[in-house]
Amino acid sequence: MASKKIIHWFRQDLRLTDNPSFSSATKQGVVLPIYILDDFNCKSKALGAASRCWLHRSLLELNTTLDCKLITKSGDPAGCDLVLM
Repeated sequence: MASKKIIHWFRQDLRLTDNPSFSSATKQGVVLPIYILDDFNCKSKALGAASRCWLHRSLLELNTTLDCKLITKSGDPAGCDLVLM
């Protein structure tokens, strides 16, 4: 029987340690980690240059920790074309 696949959507909390939803997901099956940069719905809360730089570096570090399995997308999460294997 194939392992259960669990999507974990990283939003603002990019930590693995002391992240209850990620920890729970890892106990239930194979985790498919995703991050979607939502510039579509952010309106007045758009990220500035410094915040984007921090986010970029944080996502690189997170991806390394996840053995390069982090799926990244940008746009409206409701319309993201997300193909998971």
